[in-house]
Amino acid sequence: MDLEKFELLLKNKSLFLCRSDKFSDPFEASIPKEESKHRIQEEIKNAKSLNQPTNPEEAKKKSDNIADLHKRVRRAFVVNCWHINSSESDAMWRLYLKTNEGVAIQSSYKKLIDSLYKNKEEIFISKVRYINYAKDIWYHETDYPVTRYNLFTPIIHKRTAFSHENEVRVFQQIDSAVDNPNYWDVKPQWWTKFIPFSKFQPKSIIGKNVYCDINKLIEKVILPPTSDNYVLEKVKGLLTKYNFKAEITKSELNDKPIY
Repeated sequence: MDLEKFELLLKNKSLFLCRSDKFSDPFEASIPKEESKHRIQEEIKNAKSLNQPTNPEEAKKKSDNIADLHKRVRRAFVVNCWHINSSESDAMWRLYLKTNEGVAIQSSYKKLIDSLYKNKEEIFISKVRYINYAKDIWYHETDYPVTRYNLFTPIIHKRTAFSHENEVRVFQQIDSAVDNPNYWDVKPQWWTKFIPFSKFQPKSIIGKNVYCDINKLIEKVILPPTSDNYVLEKVKGLLTKYNFKAEITKSELNDKPIY
C-alpha cells in the first residue's frame, strides 16, 4: 500500500473494505458459464423434488431472478484483500505500489482473525479459489465440496488469470444494500437546494471501514525494493505520530547478489 493508505490504517485503526462492484475485474462476484447454463435445468430439478409443476417458462423466470439477485448482491459485498506467500512477490510490489513511497504489511492468518475479533458485525475470511470461468463449475470433491447454493460462493472465486494474487479475503455482506440501489449514495446536504438538480451528482461511497486491532494485526512493516532513507524516515515518523511500534525491514528483493 502507499503511505497515504498506511497512515489511514494507523490513524483509523481499521481495515478498508471496498465494494466488490468497484474492483477493476468485471467478473468479480459473477457466475461461471457452466453454472449459468445449468441453472434452468436445476430449477426444473428442484421443482420435481418438491412435487411442483416443471414449467420451463417458470424455471426460466426463476433463473433470471437469480441472475438479477447476483447483480444486486455484487454491490452489497465489501472486501479487503491480502496476498498469501512465504516470501515477497516482485509482481505484487509492481502492481500495487506505483512509487517507492509505500510499505507492505506482513501478518498471518491467525493474526488477521484475532485483529478483527472485537467487531460486533459479522465478518468472514476465506482464501480465494481460482477456476476457469468458461469451463469449470464451483463444485469440486476436494477443493470445494459445497453442494448447497449460497451467495458467498461467487465472492470467494476468481478467474485463473488472477491466480498470481494468491488471495485471502476479508469480506462482509451489507444486507441493506442488496435491494437498495441508492444505499451507497451520499445523501444531499442542505446546500444542494441552491444547485440546479440537473447539475447535482450525488457522490457514491466505495466501501466501509471495520475496526481492526493493528497491534495484533501488524507483524512487520516492509519497505519497498526501491526505498531510500527518505521513505524510511517517513515510515518511522508515521509510526511515532500514531504511537505504534513495529519492526521495519528492507525488502529482501533489495539484497545484494553473491558471485
